[in-house]
Amino acid sequence: MHQALRNEAETSVAQTGSAEGIAVLLGRPPRRATSGKRCLLQILVAALVLPASLAQGQNALSEQEFLDYLRSLSQPADNSEPSAALQRQVSTFALGMMALPPPNVSTFGINSGFGLPGGSMFAAGAITDVRDRVQGSSVDGSGAVGLGFGDASQSIGADLSVGILSVDPDDFGEDGNVSARVFRQLPGFGSSGISSVALGVANAANWGSAKNIDSNYFIAGSTIIDISPNASGYLPLMLSAGYGTGVKNLERDPAGFFGAGIGFTSRFSASTSWSGDEVMVGLGIRPFLRYSSQITLGMGDVTNRLDGRRWIITGYWFWEDVF
Repeated sequence: MHQALRNEAETSVAQTGSAEGIAVLLGRPPRRATSGKRCLLQILVAALVLPASLAQGQNALSEQEFLDYLRSLSQPADNSEPSAALQRQVSTFALGMMALPPPNVSTFGINSGFGLPGGSMFAAGAITDVRDRVQGSSVDGSGAVGLGFGDASQSIGADLSVGILSVDPDDFGEDGNVSARVFRQLPGFGSSGISSVALGVANAANWGSAKNIDSNYFIAGSTIIDISPNASGYLPLMLSAGYGTGVKNLERDPAGFFGAGIGFTSRFSASTSWSGDEVMVGLGIRPFLRYSSQITLGMGDVTNRLDGRRWIITGYWFWEDVF
């Protein structure tokens, strides 16, 4: 049995190729559910004093060996104690679990079925070297802030975001929009899997040049699958797909979209997606493991099918339990 999910959502903003178009919010699923056994391990870590650098030792115990050791502590005493070497291995293993959080995963350039947890907030920004997918155009950027409401694991969750479509100092804030989404978490595939579906509208309210773009009504679904070959490991694969009324042709025409992402380590993840008329790829980097933040180095129109190949750099910061 898993404990109640800790709904950590990480969002980043990507410029989809149009200074007039809205920034796409990339929802991230909750962190892997934490079992009672793992919580026990983390509590025990607080009593350890070995330096965290030892957590990378090659002779650390496996998780099962560590759990067997804990069970042995509850057995009647036989006037013997674990060896000092075993205790050092146990300490090393536990500290390693604390030092490195689970891998993160997301899909880049498309909407996700996951959303922000209730009481959370994010701030994000993006910059691209090609504006409106027109080669030779100027560098442009966008930004967004958002709030999460409700509990999608128990009923319905919702999030609301405000986007600034150009951060040029000469016209900062002149173009922008408001987007909203409702979502519901569903069972996933496997004991550690999780899924979610969302209905949303992007560019629901707008001002400035954003008025020239119709609202994008979309549906999206996402699921997380643990594909690690090691029973004690965690290698998350995220699959997302959906349909929107304003996806391709600079967010003017309806189209389907889909993508996949994989979390390699606590710091690095990668994803690729089809956003209606172009292929997008992204490499996610978490510079600070203690905080919910990420930088994504991405590329739009990778195949140059639309003569709109461009670099995209996004970044976000996420806060939980803000209200």
